[in-house]
Order: sequence, then structure tokens, then C-alpha cells
Amino acid sequence: AKKKIKMTMPRGGFVRLCVACFLLLPPAATAVSAPPRQPPQKTTRREWALGGVGAALVSSATMLSTPRLAKGTDLFDLEVPLRGTEVPLSKFRGTAHLVVNVKMDDPLAGSNFVSLRSATGKYAKRGLRVWAFPTDQGYYEPDVAELIRYKAYQQFGFGQYPVATLFDKIDVVGKTVHPLYATLTKAQRNPNGLERLSLNFEKFLLDDTGAVLRRYPRKFTAFDFDDDLEAACNREPLPPPSTDFVDAWKEGLRDAQRGEYSFRSNYNVYDQARSSSDWEGLAELSFQ
Repeated sequence: AKKKIKMTMPRGGFVRLCVACFLLLPPAATAVSAPPRQPPQKTTRREWALGGVGAALVSSATMLSTPRLAKGTDLFDLEVPLRGTEVPLSKFRGTAHLVVNVKMDDPLAGSNFVSLRSATGKYAKRGLRVWAFPTDQGYYEPDVAELIRYKAYQQFGFGQYPVATLFDKIDVVGKTVHPLYATLTKAQRNPNGLERLSLNFEKFLLDDTGAVLRRYPRKFTAFDFDDDLEAACNREPLPPPSTDFVDAWKEGLRDAQRGEYSFRSNYNVYDQARSSSDWEGLAELSFQ
């Protein structure tokens, strides 16, 4: 038969064993403390309705509503082409400014141009100035600038010089980007985190010093941010971005990745050795 062995421990031995084991533990194990409790985060009705991505865009857009260019900027000293001549933007200075890159063959050209014409009619006397820039980059633009000006005015009633000016073609992305767009895009990324232009008819609202107040996507026309125009012309802070604004930028992100009317590398935008120009040799065609 197997002999049972009985283990005995001297009095107090168990306590001494526990103390010894405790002393052998690493310092981290002997100093474990619960993390401080964080106060519960309140979710606004707006964030709840938009979801996580939408709430992040609202936060980003709210942050970007603060002007990023310093007061006294020299943006108005920049020169842009108009009818073949470089002119300073100071000639087109107002109380508020809306800068937009345009494409005549974009399906949304009509809604954007009509809204720009309406904004000009409503706010021009209060100092709004609209600067529109066509470009050869991105979706193909077959017309020269003078013909684009003619079409924009005849088809949509846009182009009431000098309060609403459609300038000559410039480059808006890439290594040859015009200094104006290099300045604007560097001053404020879009709510999707992208600095460069991604779509046709992106719009920048500037204050009287040239500071960027807010940036709008292609499918968000001037009708949609009329309250922002009102505030800018009154030199007042802009209202918080709307849910429609957030949704438009979310859709703009999808369009920028797959859309035909976006600026996509090696799809419709390529490295250029020199800036685009649509005025060389046009004197013979009477485009003066």
C-alpha cells in the first residue's frame, strides 16, 4: 500500500511565505493603480445624427473656419492673367471674396455659375467680389479663356466685371500651380485633410484681408452657404458649418477618388515642364 506523506508547516510559515512572494514581485506589479476616471463625453445631437465620420468633419470644419493667413497678407499683390495681361488682385479687392476654379463642360457648371451670379447680384454692393479661374488641368477644357467668358455670360449671366471676373486659364495643382492657389490651399486644407484642389468648382471664401474663412466642395453652391456670404460681407464670424456642408465634403471625398471631374494624378493631371497658357498666338484669331 502506498504510504501517505503529510506535509506540515511551522506556525506563521504561511504568512511569511506570502510576504516573501510579494517582495519578489516586480515593482510594476506592486504599484498597480487604476487609471483616473475620465468624465463622460457628451455627444451633441448633431454628432449623434452625423455619426463618427461626420462629427470629425464638423470638428475639422469648425477649426478651419478660423482665418489662417495673417492679417496684412500680400495676397492682393499677386498678379493673375486677364486678357493676356498680368494684373494685380488689388484691382479686384472688396469686403469679401469668393475664389472658384471653373469648368464649362462640368455637369454642375450651370448650378454653380447661376449661384455665383445670384450671390454677385445680392452682395456686390456690400463688397463681395468673385474671382473665377478656368484651367486646362483636370477634365478637358477645349475653349480658350475669352470664349469661356463669353459662354459663361451668355448661358448663365455670370461675368459682371469687375465684381465678378472670369480670368484667363491658370494651373491650379501640381508643380506649376499658380501662386494664388498655392497660397490658398496651403492656408487651409479641406475637411478631408487634403491640401491641394481635388475637384472642379471648389470655392474659397476670403475676408477683406485675403484670409481664408472657409472652403467649399464642388456640389455645395453659393446658394448653400448664403449665410456665410452674409456674415463675411458684414465682417462678422461665420456661423457653424451645416450638416449639408459636412455631407457635401463626404461626397466630395468619394468624387475625388473616383470622379471624372476631379484632379487625379496620371488620370487627367500630369507633370508639366511649364505652366499652361491659352493666349499664345491668339492675337491672330482676334481674341484680344
